[in-house]
Amino acid sequence: MINIQSRWFYSFIIAGLLACEHKIKEEVVTVSKPNIIYILADDLSYKDLSVFGQSQYQTPNLDALCNQGIRYDQAYAAAGECAPSRGTLLTGLHTGHAPIRQNSSVRGQDHLRDEDITIAEVLKSAGYQTAFVGKWGIGQPGTEGVPYKQGFDYSFGFYDQVRAHTYFPNFLWENDQKIEYRANQGFNMQKRYDSNVREPGPEVLNEYTAEGKLVLSEVADPNGAVFSEAEMEKKALSFVDQNAEQPFFLYYATQLPHGPVIIDSLGADMNNRKDLPLKQREWAAMVQRLDYFTGQLVAKLKEKGVYENTLIVFSSDNGYSMAGYMGRGNAPDWENDPWLDNKGPFRGGKFSVLEGGCRVPMFAHWAGKIEPQVSQTPVWLPDWFATFAQLSAADSVPINDGADLQATWSMQETLLQDRALYFSRGREQAVRKGKWKAYRKTPDHDVELYDIANDSYSQNNLANDYPKVVQELTHVLNDSHTPSQWYWDPWENRIEYDAKKQLALETNQILPVIRPNSIQKLPWEK
Repeated sequence: MINIQSRWFYSFIIAGLLACEHKIKEEVVTVSKPNIIYILADDLSYKDLSVFGQSQYQTPNLDALCNQGIRYDQAYAAAGECAPSRGTLLTGLHTGHAPIRQNSSVRGQDHLRDEDITIAEVLKSAGYQTAFVGKWGIGQPGTEGVPYKQGFDYSFGFYDQVRAHTYFPNFLWENDQKIEYRANQGFNMQKRYDSNVREPGPEVLNEYTAEGKLVLSEVADPNGAVFSEAEMEKKALSFVDQNAEQPFFLYYATQLPHGPVIIDSLGADMNNRKDLPLKQREWAAMVQRLDYFTGQLVAKLKEKGVYENTLIVFSSDNGYSMAGYMGRGNAPDWENDPWLDNKGPFRGGKFSVLEGGCRVPMFAHWAGKIEPQVSQTPVWLPDWFATFAQLSAADSVPINDGADLQATWSMQETLLQDRALYFSRGREQAVRKGKWKAYRKTPDHDVELYDIANDSYSQNNLANDYPKVVQELTHVLNDSHTPSQWYWDPWENRIEYDAKKQLALETNQILPVIRPNSIQKLPWEK
């Protein structure tokens, strides 16, 4: 894998893309290109869809797309948390190379830079109309990382990821304009954070009517209160409606089902499931809402006559996190939910590069182009950068850490089965290659080795039995990570990391903390 680090090289590529943009746009009238929709769920667990094994509720629309397309059973996010995962999808670079490497750097919630090239910029250069709708998380307002400065013709939603914890925001962003929702004033976000029980005490629950409708007595106008997902769904459907006559790219990054759990309506299904605790019913209803919207999106594509020429990709952004929202905590065990049983057969969970932190549900659907099949080839989010760029016939594509997944659609995937996929979070590192998964808690720890294809729970450490494999994968761990100015590199100790923090302070590089609904203090702030 090759990494582009030099600023001048990025600038050179962007200049080339922009220079040829006019010419390419003139050609798209006669060249057929597929529309591309990426639906990225937020914290969706591996078994949250019925097609992936959920039995307590059904997700028929997502199931249908998966069953009619290619299901990736060995799919990974390239990071175990929100921001870096989204960064790897949009730049095609893994966390050893990417500009966004964790949810926060020493500066705070960090952002993409001008020189970073996103898949939206590549597709835009190839004649696509581009839109982002949902939770961005890799560029706060006022920075160069906002979506409308990163290749998106239209953008709507939450730009800063912490504000996306609320589903009744005081405002959302539409391009560079703030759209205010005065009816939501007074929404009690502190109560919703308190519902994530972290210490023993009375559980704080949302209230619903007998019909399953959310009670919002605290807001300025309960009857006019705006559920953020409803707004984003309308904007996504409107974009498809207005751009169906030209190639388009829609990146729909829903909040669902990220906690604190809440839903505007439980729906008839979950409202009647009194055998499940309320939080589990809310989580299920959040997933079902995403499923219902997917059905609306497919219906819109068919209405506009572009369903057969649209590639739809679906995945989650990281692995299991539900335990944290249900009061059971996350690390070190990320206990599986006893009611929904949705974690999947993996060790670890969100905020880790263990299997449970990075394994995600993933599938791709393209009517008439992708035959129904199940792939066991290890794939990850950066692959979609390479795949979309190839499908768009873009003249210039930056070198990236992904691979064109069209090979998996025709079962010509041998070359992809034995490549190395690198993961990192601070000092923690892992690599998947073929059937093997190597894991190192820090460079000071021994490398653990698992036959992950046959031991998904990572129970049997085979490092002593396969020293040559350990040696090979240790080289990958050591060689795949380039230095970062603001993030914690694996080889750095605490003193070196704290020096980066001090530099950020001394040079006024600290980024603001943006809290949802004017809340004064976040749960993890001391």
